[in-house]
Amino acid sequence: MSISLALAGPATAQVGAPPAPPASASPLDNYAAAAATTIIAEQTCPGVQVRAGQLTTLRLAARVNAGQEAVLEEKLRIRAAQVRQQLAADGRDAWCTDALAAFGPQGTVAKGILATGAPIR
Repeated sequence: MSISLALAGPATAQVGAPPAPPASASPLDNYAAAAATTIIAEQTCPGVQVRAGQLTTLRLAARVNAGQEAVLEEKLRIRAAQVRQQLAADGRDAWCTDALAAFGPQGTVAKGILATGAPIR
């Protein structure tokens, strides 16, 4: 499955994580996809932690402002449901590997949002 995020600029990665946002996805959509994926990864994947500062930097790059909070909350809710569906379909091990590939230290979508102190089991 392919996910395409244009966070601070165009970036494309092959990821089994959440379904890709539409080609015309807004920075808000892209941030919601990244936030939902990384937060669920922290909850699901052994030894994985979200680096909050990196996620905040991503939010700033998406230019999320106070007037968009209600819209963002809804996008996060929808995106989290999609991510959980994909997690169930892929299985934890495969999904966690893909999430780390996209958002880990060598992330293909956004580097360093996820950190791991232990290998994925």
